[in-house]
Amino acid sequence: MKLSFMGLLFFTLIILIVVPTYSTILYPSTSQRVVVDRGVLVEVAPPWDTIDSGVAECVVDAVKYAESSNAVLIMRVDSYGGYLDSAFSIGDSLYYSKTPTVAFVENKALSAGTLIILPADIIGLKRGSIIGAMKPVIVNPVTGEIQFVNESKILEPVIGKAKVYGERRGRNTSLIEDFVIQAKVVNSSEAVKNKVADYEVLSLDELIGLINGVQIEKNGVLYELSIKSIEPYSCSIRSRFLSLLSNSYLANILLSIGVLAAIFSLVSGKLVVLPLAIAFVLLGLMSSGLNPNMVSLFFILMGALLLALELFVIPGFGIVGISGIILLLLGFALIPMYIPTGVSPTGEYINAIRAFILGTALTLGSFFGVVLFKVVQVRRKKPVSYTPEGKRGVAVDEIKPGSIGFVKIEGEYWRATSSKLINPGDEVVVVKMRDDGILVVEKKESTGT
Repeated sequence: MKLSFMGLLFFTLIILIVVPTYSTILYPSTSQRVVVDRGVLVEVAPPWDTIDSGVAECVVDAVKYAESSNAVLIMRVDSYGGYLDSAFSIGDSLYYSKTPTVAFVENKALSAGTLIILPADIIGLKRGSIIGAMKPVIVNPVTGEIQFVNESKILEPVIGKAKVYGERRGRNTSLIEDFVIQAKVVNSSEAVKNKVADYEVLSLDELIGLINGVQIEKNGVLYELSIKSIEPYSCSIRSRFLSLLSNSYLANILLSIGVLAAIFSLVSGKLVVLPLAIAFVLLGLMSSGLNPNMVSLFFILMGALLLALELFVIPGFGIVGISGIILLLLGFALIPMYIPTGVSPTGEYINAIRAFILGTALTLGSFFGVVLFKVVQVRRKKPVSYTPEGKRGVAVDEIKPGSIGFVKIEGEYWRATSSKLINPGDEVVVVKMRDDGILVVEKKESTGT
């Protein structure tokens, strides 16, 4: 069967249109190219070098900020490690980041510190720095004793996760496995030589100079690095507060104070101390995994209730009102920074509300503090009793010696007695006031000229 010229032309057009479209669907190309000229720098370094829930929240927030700002996330690390769950949170945020990520090790990144740098797109180590020692340990918070974990059900998930982080950029998974099983440590030169890290440099500035011009493909987008400015990222009050509360020694102290205060409150019957005792207990329990968002909500509700009781029910201002202000401050310090979009207000709106409420709470606290100070001053003053001693008046009744009658002193009627006869209308002078409130008066002698 012969094919006509028009049929051949139509068939050719179909081939030219359909085949490229079909191949594009099967094999999408990274045609989108983005030049990134800004960096966001977040630090996991002293004094906040322990990788805990507060540091994890800070880094995760920094990643979100870098994504929204179309910037490179740069993480400077100088840490001995920290908690495994927090390290996984940081590692996952870098692994699934929609923007390029760079990790720079200043001096050391050991244990969990190594785990959080592995998913970064680029790893740079300062010359002489060390990484590794990822074998999990258990630390006794009382004695400080360290015990290595050798159970496979703990080691294998750590190894698997670390390999997932490293495989994406073709890192040496055998050495990564040695980091976990043998607690192996390597210096910057060995790390670059064994392809666990990418660059050995003298400073962060040198690393930025080396990576400018590098292209990184992520999620179908080709990013070209051309970093000209770096913006330091400031962690929130909440994240720093969580880091403090994650310290096991501080948590034990807070928990002990809270329990003892609660026992004292219940035994002595001074229940006004109980809200602060409960607050100490909850703050101490946060290091063991208690949800800080629920604690924040409890503090806000309890603080508002106590402040309302003090203002509208209990006369004056005392421990109940002060406890309410303290709980409100703690609650708003722990309020979540990022809430799902479309469900609740944006992070910027939450920050503005938090600043307003903190300012209001501090203002009210200062005002009531001054009021309380003045009340204490007044209560410490010696009581001053009024006495009409030395005042002059007029006798209303006849007052015989030993009897009681009325006199008028400065417009007020008083019961009085005298040792001499006083007739109605005579001028009198108050000598003293007895304990029973009766005045002792005497007749005012008239002087002649």
